[in-house]
Amino acid sequence: MSELKIVAAIAVKQQFQNEIVEALKTVVDATRKEAGNVSYDLHQDLTNPLKYTILEVWKSQAAIDEHNESAHFKAFVAAIDGKIDSLSVDVIKKVY
Repeated sequence: MSELKIVAAIAVKQQFQNEIVEALKTVVDATRKEAGNVSYDLHQDLTNPLKYTILEVWKSQAAIDEHNESAHFKAFVAAIDGKIDSLSVDVIKKVY
């Protein structure tokens, strides 16, 4: 099976932006150390600075499942609760 990619888009509430950015940096740093992670990069939208996108590359679905059960990911989910306007997560694979 080929690598899987995730595009996670997060729109944060302005009053929590600094706090959420710190939580994002923490989860990015910890996730990059996971054996099943190929890359995990945080991006900020140029026209809407409250919108962040994480581009992720994983070795397998099992690696994603492990990540979702990790302490650092669960802490991130708790840290953003009630502090974001929206979250979308798309798991994709290369077709061509």
